[in-house]
Amino acid sequence: MTQPTDARIKIRRAEQDCDKALTEWRAAVAALRYDVSVNGYGIIHDIPAFRQRLAEAKAALDRSQAALADIELPSHEDYDSL
Repeated sequence: MTQPTDARIKIRRAEQDCDKALTEWRAAVAALRYDVSVNGYGIIHDIPAFRQRLAEAKAALDRSQAALADIELPSHEDYDSL
């Protein structure tokens, strides 16, 4: 059986990792929130700004994935031991 102290540590670590992943996911969403202006032919007006927003979103998503990469999710037993 999992000890309450071990379970608390495991749950706290998972909480921190999930919080980091969600924070970075929100940053990605915020980077893509802006409208993209195009001309009558569908050509993007400001390609450098568009690329910058895409790069910001991708970097944030990469950080979000990294936060989840080694996460050890608590088991039902961990929750039950508290």
